[in-house]
Amino acid sequence: MKHALQIFGFTILVSAFYWYVSLWVPQKRTDPPEDIVISASLTTDEMIPIGEEIVAGKGTCLTCHTMGESGTGLRFPDLGNIGAIASERVAGQSDVDYLAESMYDPNAYVVEGFVAGMPNVSRPPVALTDQEILTVIAYLQSLGGTPTVTMDTPLQWQGQAPAPTAATAPDAPPDGATVFTTYACNTCHSLDGAAGAGPTLQGIGSRQTREEVTASIREPDAILVEGFAPGVMAATLNAFGFYDNVTDAEFEALLDYLMEQ
Repeated sequence: MKHALQIFGFTILVSAFYWYVSLWVPQKRTDPPEDIVISASLTTDEMIPIGEEIVAGKGTCLTCHTMGESGTGLRFPDLGNIGAIASERVAGQSDVDYLAESMYDPNAYVVEGFVAGMPNVSRPPVALTDQEILTVIAYLQSLGGTPTVTMDTPLQWQGQAPAPTAATAPDAPPDGATVFTTYACNTCHSLDGAAGAGPTLQGIGSRQTREEVTASIREPDAILVEGFAPGVMAATLNAFGFYDNVTDAEFEALLDYLMEQ
């Protein structure tokens, strides 16, 4: 009986101690992101902070790009001074047109030393609106340059509705290659042996079983390939909405496609 009372008393003391300690631990409250209201009457200066917020949030730009000292992206060029050099990237192309094309048709021009693979951010899963892209352009122009874009600036790519794909068309079975690009797997992985932010998937079907490939997608940090950092793949897939949006049929189609490599 005495021994039982000692255990009970010790349990009470330990519980009281941790309760006391918890009072000194700062509590962090996380609220859901507020909707961004984009008015057609925004001035260029008002567009810049909205564009910056989209770059860091919905646009998922920092997943693959760095902005000077901000971001952890390694896949695509640093954008820290893009406003100063955008007009020099492609002969005859203004900075506004270059920045717009880099989002609507990102693989039309690929900076030397990098590989193609950035998705069209006006299409799912990122799906920025034309108005959101204009604010992003204003922000990017401000990085070393002078913003000139307005909410009325015409862009030749505006109003182009996303074309139906095999992965999203209701009457078509999912296509593994389309799923691979829809969820931006090609942003970090190549199929031809080229280096990237993630390991090449060339020959993956002969190197791993279907179960192993499944596990590497579901739990990408469980087993890491030497030389690659943890957390990058999971963060990228979350940023592009893979875990929340991929259907079972799409996932199986993706596995079929990878096992064919």
